[in-house]
Amino acid sequence: MSPEQSRAAAVAAARQLLRDEGVAAVTLKSVAAKVGRTHANLLHHFGSVAGLHRALAEDIAHTVSASITDAIGKRRRGEASARDVVDAMFDAFDAERVGELIGWIALTRQREALEPVIETIRTIVEDFRSAGDPRPMDRVTLGLVLMAIGDSLAGEEVAGASGLGREAVREDAVGLIKGIAGEG
Repeated sequence: MSPEQSRAAAVAAARQLLRDEGVAAVTLKSVAAKVGRTHANLLHHFGSVAGLHRALAEDIAHTVSASITDAIGKRRRGEASARDVVDAMFDAFDAERVGELIGWIALTRQREALEPVIETIRTIVEDFRSAGDPRPMDRVTLGLVLMAIGDSLAGEEVAGASGLGREAVREDAVGLIKGIAGEG
């Protein structure tokens, strides 16, 4: 395997471990075992577990960004509703366990590993601005991202404790979009 292929295989294995077992399972040792490499080999590619987490965050950020950007584009063309945009964002964050990864990175003070996620958010906000959207979509994006992170991290538990269905936060997110868009 080339170095690029080896690195890509390790990131794919880390992503699968994150989905299946959670972020605590994403260690250099577990990823190395999954791809048939040594711990030292992964250290060579990523420098540390923080480097692996950053590469994982970057990989996930690309997927999440593509999903959200596609939904936003469809909404602009009148092919999707506000709910479709919310569902695309929340589903992507949930499926990729983004909240858990962000929480882990923040709690372990690996803040530089958050940069790919932060850059994705910047890109989404800039996309709105470059399209000439006069509405303050940066505020909407901030609210939606924070809601999606929280939902992916503990949405089921918090909704249950509130006596509400998990859909309630998505409905509130739709209300946020519609309120800013002046759709009532």
